[in-house]
Amino acid sequence: MTALTIDGKTYPELQIPNDYKIVVNKLVPRNDEQVHLLRYQPSNLPDEALGREHITVMYPEGGELYTYNALTQPLSGPMPTEKEAWDQAERIWQQVAPNYRGKLERLRILDGQERSYTDANGHTVTFPLMWAKYANTEDMGSYEWIGLGPNGQLVEFERYNIWDYAAGRQKTEMWYGDDWVRARRGLGPQLEAPMPLA
Repeated sequence: MTALTIDGKTYPELQIPNDYKIVVNKLVPRNDEQVHLLRYQPSNLPDEALGREHITVMYPEGGELYTYNALTQPLSGPMPTEKEAWDQAERIWQQVAPNYRGKLERLRILDGQERSYTDANGHTVTFPLMWAKYANTEDMGSYEWIGLGPNGQLVEFERYNIWDYAAGRQKTEMWYGDDWVRARRGLGPQLEAPMPLA
């Protein structure tokens, strides 16, 4: 495993498997700005393979990381306790964006979620996910979270994610979600709320 490095900054908790390479590197819209989207996949998947194991990373030009989402391996084992989840989330914030952390207040731990991908044999790999969720006290409507899997494995880091109260769904584009990408390309149905419209 290799720590993610963006614009000369290394994020030790955000790991990229050694056999992964970038298969998508482009600018996409996110919250009315153009940001960099990187998609990493195993080297035996040289082209974008929606639904398969992957990591997506998003960041603005010259700015700090916005998102890291990793579906890379089957995960099993005990889920962290609430205290462990908060402790790990705070550690990650201090590594990734300590100044931004000062804008946030803790909301709650959300468990009972799942993440899935399809492996090389066509089997669905599913594992549980727990969020340590925060609210932004300066940019109202922005929510942030650290997503942890079994054994406290970091799966998601998400910040500056805007909620559309009127629509009852997320407003921020969901480039890390392959079903959302399919919907945006007209290859699948729109996702139900609270997912964002594509």
